[in-house]
Amino acid sequence: MSEVQPDAITLLLKRDNDGASGSIVLPAAASRGRLTTDQISAQLPAQDAFRGAIRLANDVKLALVVCDPDGVWKSELGRSLSADRLTRIGWNQHMLRRRMESSLPNGACIRPSFRIRALMVALLVATGWPARANDSAAELSIGGLQFVRTNDVAMESENLSIGLDRISVRYQFANVTAKPVTLTVAFPLPDIDLSEAENIALPSNDPINFVDFETRVDGSPAPLTVDQRAMVGNRDVSALLRELKLPLLPIGGREIRLSDLPAATRTRLVDDGLMMPAGMSDNGRQQYAPGWVIKTSAVRQQVFPPMRTVTVEHQYRPSVGSSPDTILRPSLRRSSALGQQVARYRKEYCVQDTFLAELDKRAGSNQINSANLQERRISYVLKTGANWAGPIRSFKLTIDPGGNDRLVSFCPGRLKASSATGNTLEYTANDFKPDADLKILVIGTF
Repeated sequence: MSEVQPDAITLLLKRDNDGASGSIVLPAAASRGRLTTDQISAQLPAQDAFRGAIRLANDVKLALVVCDPDGVWKSELGRSLSADRLTRIGWNQHMLRRRMESSLPNGACIRPSFRIRALMVALLVATGWPARANDSAAELSIGGLQFVRTNDVAMESENLSIGLDRISVRYQFANVTAKPVTLTVAFPLPDIDLSEAENIALPSNDPINFVDFETRVDGSPAPLTVDQRAMVGNRDVSALLRELKLPLLPIGGREIRLSDLPAATRTRLVDDGLMMPAGMSDNGRQQYAPGWVIKTSAVRQQVFPPMRTVTVEHQYRPSVGSSPDTILRPSLRRSSALGQQVARYRKEYCVQDTFLAELDKRAGSNQINSANLQERRISYVLKTGANWAGPIRSFKLTIDPGGNDRLVSFCPGRLKASSATGNTLEYTANDFKPDADLKILVIGTF
């Protein structure tokens, strides 16, 4: 068999008059919906392609398939692989790296070259894939408060401030009826898949309130009741975890170390599907990781008195996606292999030519990221502000990137730029009915 596998990273090795080389394929079918077409790297020297494929497979937690019709592996990489044979490599990160070290001829150093680092960063940044090895983190989409849809309460105004360290929203509501109205107020928190939790930007180590949210009504604290559940598919396993005295969200000092648990507990967790195989340790022992999904909701009942305004304030720490480089740097942006992902960036963040021109000035023309530019990304759910009696009469958005030297791009839609004070940007709209969420891109030094 000599074709790209849809569920794995494929390393395509070949030999021609220019010597041994290879390319790396990240298939769309294995991207969990992040890609619409397969991504193929440029041709690299065989050893660079080999190292890069292993790094990428480690980062995205996929198997690695090697296609080697010309016998490059045997002659160049010190491994035996018959012609036109595919070998599937299912090691975990530590096993992959150890095997890679032993297979490189002459004790070659495995420190990745710039070409590999740029390739891995570019592919992972472009797809939004959580990547441990390159210090990237994926952002969670979080918005403001949600209320049951009603025609009895109007939103007079909403002031939304978005920063990298804090999001705050100040709402003013008016009950337009002659009687009290009681509504369910909810703060929807995103689901957390623990199989990917180590690659997600969680702003707090609090296992319940993992974004440190606070709510006030007319200046007084207004606590929300938090309900948290652990799910494996459609099965609620919260009671089982509590019976075993294990945290539902094992973050911070509450991380679960399977080796520290009694043998009976380990067996039960594995047998019940709560612990999933996660490769092998350096000494050849099977490793496991939590395999459940955390679902968290926070709600309260709020009374809106008749014919008066109620002020609700809400703030929390955002989940900020990060990457140690940016696909929009000129040396990466102009790569034909990344063209589709660059186009996606331009569409999702409404990146303009003036933005790219300023970025190019700062990045320069070097292949390496000598300016140390990085990305920060925030995804804010805005469409839930359309649940009221009529549009939001007065809406204001303030974006604070945290530094004067940072570039900001997002899709403002109907919002009009009103002013820029210091390093903050302000946008306003009257009779505003949100029809899209906010995706904000910040590029600079951090």
